Amino acid sequence: MLDWVLDLLFPPKCPACGRYTERRDTWCDSCFAGLVKPHRLPLDAEMYSLFDGGVWALGVYEAGLRDMLRQLKYDGRKGLLPGLHRYMAAGLRQLPLAAGNGRQKGLRCNKSRADVDVSRGNVLAVPVPLHPDRLKERGFNQSELLFREPLAALDIPLQGALVRCRATTPQFGLTAAERSRNLQGAFALADGGEIAGKKVIIVDDIMTTGATLQECALVLKEAGAASLMGIVAASGRK
Repeated sequence: MLDWVLDLLFPPKCPACGRYTERRDTWCDSCFAGLVKPHRLPLDAEMYSLFDGGVWALGVYEAGLRDMLRQLKYDGRKGLLPGLHRYMAAGLRQLPLAAGNGRQKGLRCNKSRADVDVSRGNVLAVPVPLHPDRLKERGFNQSELLFREPLAALDIPLQGALVRCRATTPQFGLTAAERSRNLQGAFALADGGEIAGKKVIIVDDIMTTGATLQECALVLKEAGAASLMGIVAASGRK
């Protein structure tokens, strides 16, 4: 009844174009079709050597997608998750992930450095962690909320194998060099993290310079990760 009243008083609109939609907090079919743009991001030499599976963005950090990710992250609007999960799932299905449960039979992948074979159960995803103080303040890790359900549909477990062992200055507004210095030594392997010999996918909401993913990758490599791949919901890099 409440949803019916809300739809009557405030008809749902697409966050990108403003057209009326059937479902609240999601895009119209036209905008959605242009929103999902999985692409491999350009990396510098150091990141390229760490991420043998590449770093991938599911779309471009702009317009309606940017607004929805910000509203989830900073305003706690978890009602946006069904629409965002729809976007995440559509993007993940287009990445070079070879599923072992048969649910991706329509996905065709050319074998390359970027392919991640999940059929042997040796693949796991690791979210970029928040510092405990930030997690308590926010109440959730946005990367976990975005990725857990869509990855579970692909039989890829999400494991909190990293911890943020010191608070850092917010990255917004810092230069690339400042971002790198700000994050040095900020991450460590969590107790019980089983990484050795695993193919690890590091997941985060957005990527700007890549400093966060790089610091996480260094810890996981040292812990014995067999290979690394990065996936972010969106990035301004193209």
